[in-house]
Amino acid sequence: MTAHTLRASVLTVRGGIAELVHNRPEARNPLSSDLRQDYADMLDRVEADDSVRVLRLRGAGGSFCAGGDLAEMKQRVLEPGPDAAAATRRRIAAASVWLRRLLALRAVVIAEVDGPAVGAGFSLALHADFVLASDAARFCMSFARVGAVPDFGAHHLLPRVVGLAAARDLLLTGRMLGAREAHRLGIVHAVVPSPSLAESGQRMAVQFLQAPAEALAMSKAILLGSFETGYAAVSAMEAQSQAIAMASAYHADAVMRFTARQPLRYDWDRDGPAPEDAAAP
Repeated sequence: MTAHTLRASVLTVRGGIAELVHNRPEARNPLSSDLRQDYADMLDRVEADDSVRVLRLRGAGGSFCAGGDLAEMKQRVLEPGPDAAAATRRRIAAASVWLRRLLALRAVVIAEVDGPAVGAGFSLALHADFVLASDAARFCMSFARVGAVPDFGAHHLLPRVVGLAAARDLLLTGRMLGAREAHRLGIVHAVVPSPSLAESGQRMAVQFLQAPAEALAMSKAILLGSFETGYAAVSAMEAQSQAIAMASAYHADAVMRFTARQPLRYDWDRDGPAPEDAAAP
């Protein structure tokens, strides 16, 4: 196991699973400038480590991420500087670089939301492949409450998850969602009791260690561009990816196991979460 204490988080890598824990619980783990830099540094490490198959994101102390750092926001209001608008554009543009890397990461990304995922914290969770939520989780696109425009990819990702009408509701009202409503809307994969969240996240991560890493990575890449790509181009990407996947040792082993009626290495129905984890509350 390797552990790295970063500016506002802790990164641990063990057995093919990387875990980034937001570590400012006294402030509900805001998406401060330090935490943003931590994400960029974490992605440098994870992208360079071929052994990492899953990335878990979670917060310490009962909060996932309460959005922008209010202390930093207040400082910018009190001392806006000569060109505050340009500074804001640069800050958001810089974040979009590592957010895109997170979205396109070859490893499976699991966000484990306990307590608030608010503002940019909600947007951050949407970059994960799966969102696990505790029964105490709360989601809110709170930007309108402070006279701001949703950012961190919210306008791109949220309507793709919930549809345009529901996204319009959440982005324009800034209302709070509980875990169960978020589950019904498709934002959350599963809801579990708060004390079980970390265990459920780890169990889900372990499941993916048996999956065909290259095949899942290619599927993620195709999905990422599927809304902006025509049918013919997506079909071509599928054909190219399938040629690679079906030439792999993993595929050959799976075919031999299947035809011999032997257990497959990766079978979610057999080895997946317990019914109480997977079912809608």
